[in-house]
Order: sequence, then C-alpha cells, then structure tokens
Amino acid sequence: MDILYQALEADITLVRLNGRLDATTSPEVRAVLQKLLVKEQPKIIIDLQEVPFIDSSGLASLVSGLRLAREKDGVIALSGIQSQAQTVFRLTMLDRIFPIHPTYNDAKQSLI
Repeated sequence: MDILYQALEADITLVRLNGRLDATTSPEVRAVLQKLLVKEQPKIIIDLQEVPFIDSSGLASLVSGLRLAREKDGVIALSGIQSQAQTVFRLTMLDRIFPIHPTYNDAKQSLI
C-alpha cells in the first residue's frame, strides 16, 4: 500500500491510497489518519481511485479515522471509489455515513 498525502487548502488534506486496503495495510492507513488529525488537519479527502479491494479491516480503519475527525469537528470524505468498494460501502450502509464523491475535486468543493 502506497499512501501519499498533500495539503489542498490550509485545512484540507488529500490522502491518496494505492493498493489493497485490508488487514495487512489498514494499520498503516489508520496511523496516517491519526497523525494528520493530531496535526489539526480536520478535513481529509481519501482518494480510493487506486484501491481495487477493501475488506472489513480496511473499513474499520476508515471508520476509526472518521470518528477521530468528528471529535475534532472535522470530516473525512471519500472519492474515486471502485466498484468492489462501492458494493462493500452499500452493503454495510457506510455510504450513508461517509460523504462519497466521484473525484477528489468534487470532494474538495464540498468541503470549502
């Protein structure tokens, strides 16, 4: 799993994931989200364009990040979700919890 992040605005950070988001990689994703939220980056966009697979551990890392973001009056928005992940989000009803956008630019516009 490759994890890259960059500031888009003073309070908006884009996190790009590349690879499977599963039991092996979810601790690393959770750690990055915690690090960003501790640094007072309350608005995070997670781009999942290059994530072909998400399992329950991966979902748990995203939910953990969302919980921490909300404690800091922030938000985590998702973008570029592929079909397998869309199905997982729909089945778990997490598509009702996370703001989901087709592109990270759409997500950015919703957070400004």
